Amino acid sequence: MKKYVREACSVLLFAAVFGMFVLSGCGEGGGTKDKIEGSCEEVLAQVYEKADLDEEQRTAMKEYVASGIPAESAEYILGTTEIAYTDAVCSAPQINVVPYQCVLLRLEEGADAEAAKQLLLDNANPRMWVCVEADSVVVENKGDLVLFLMADANVAEAIRTSFLNL
Repeated sequence: MKKYVREACSVLLFAAVFGMFVLSGCGEGGGTKDKIEGSCEEVLAQVYEKADLDEEQRTAMKEYVASGIPAESAEYILGTTEIAYTDAVCSAPQINVVPYQCVLLRLEEGADAEAAKQLLLDNANPRMWVCVEADSVVVENKGDLVLFLMADANVAEAIRTSFLNL
């Protein structure tokens, strides 16, 4: 009888340990499923590289300037100063006759991505360039990385799709 009890305990112990390994991969504890690694500038380069854009748009985008967002420019670029982020990049043409701005923000740890997205949507100004207006405003996130884009509808959709496919 002791032999059967010992075997049963061994089987149960094995099942418990195996179950812990299986279940540890199922929870939200890791949080890396939607985590995109790299700096915002590196991620933006990947988004642009994989976006389904025509050659004319790709050529134009080579002239766009990608830079960080200084605190004094945050309200102009984001429409708000209420979003806490640890890394950011803004890509835009040097001459503002093209209504285009693409921003990637890495939110501070524990920040509410949905609240940040809503702030961006609520404060977006697709006429920020005065003479021209963006057709689309796109705000998406993957984990702690938020895409904020104002552009022509076709370009916006290509960039959005590329970002979501990372």
